[in-house]
Amino acid sequence: MSAEDWSPSDLPAVSYIRVAPTTTDEAAHEVERQRAQIALATDRLGLRMADEFVDVGYSGLSMDRPDLRRLLDHVAAHRVGYCVVATRDRLSEDPEHMADIDETLDDALVAIVIAADHTGPEQDEG
Repeated sequence: MSAEDWSPSDLPAVSYIRVAPTTTDEAAHEVERQRAQIALATDRLGLRMADEFVDVGYSGLSMDRPDLRRLLDHVAAHRVGYCVVATRDRLSEDPEHMADIDETLDDALVAIVIAADHTGPEQDEG
């Protein structure tokens, strides 16, 4: 199939979750919160999730994150339509690093989807 014959909507999505250094219980809760937000947005947009990349205990100011590297390598090697994150700062909190991530994803024809933009305001479920 040539590049003209496919569109990102035909391709799978991947997700990226990052949790800053915190306690184990807080980290587990935050991973699940982000995962749920991503799942809700993915459902609402009709995306097919193929892979998940999770970095726990890493600062958003560093590019030295194992699953971020795996994600960037994955999109370079596989056709992926979307990278879904709970909020943009999960990818990076450093503007220069974010520009590098944007460029890598753009080069791979991967659109960043911010789940928070598609799930509405967070609500306390309980």
